[in-house]
Amino acid sequence: MRGQTLIIFALGFALFLFALVCLVADGAFLFRWSGRTQSAAQLAAQSGADAVDPHFLYGVPPCAGPAALCPVTVVDTSAQDRVGSLYAFQRACIQAGDQSASIPRRPPGDLQPKTVDDAQTPDGTRCASDGCRVFASVTRLVPLPIPIPGFPGAIPVTGQAYAAPVIGTTRPQTSCTGTAWLPSPP
Repeated sequence: MRGQTLIIFALGFALFLFALVCLVADGAFLFRWSGRTQSAAQLAAQSGADAVDPHFLYGVPPCAGPAALCPVTVVDTSAQDRVGSLYAFQRACIQAGDQSASIPRRPPGDLQPKTVDDAQTPDGTRCASDGCRVFASVTRLVPLPIPIPGFPGAIPVTGQAYAAPVIGTTRPQTSCTGTAWLPSPP
């Protein structure tokens, strides 16, 4: 009887250690990918902000009507810069986010990187703007290295960031007021 209890205890302890190793490996893998998606989101937001048409920074209205009907925004959201349903800043943002996070087109079969025109769900990059800043959210479905039975084999990891367009000036302005950020074009 005493030997039987020892064997059961040893098997139970071995299973416990195996489960602990699985959790540590999966946690470390998810932690690494959380840093990657956060970096990808920061890069995507900055790329979207860098795609801004510079004349918007100087208060040139995006339309030909009177200034009262043409609100000045920093991020270029005019219809002339749309390709399909995406603005220029969104295309730059999505491309940078997808490439930086190494998001595959259709896993597990097609591991080619996603393009701007591919569907960005369930994993991919989403970009938006309030007219002053560009917001980016990068989501990547991360397959766990040691999946635990009864739990999902892939977990979504998301990084979020925002950035504003930057251009040199002698006096910094930190808020988007709906007026030109700079006194005159270079």
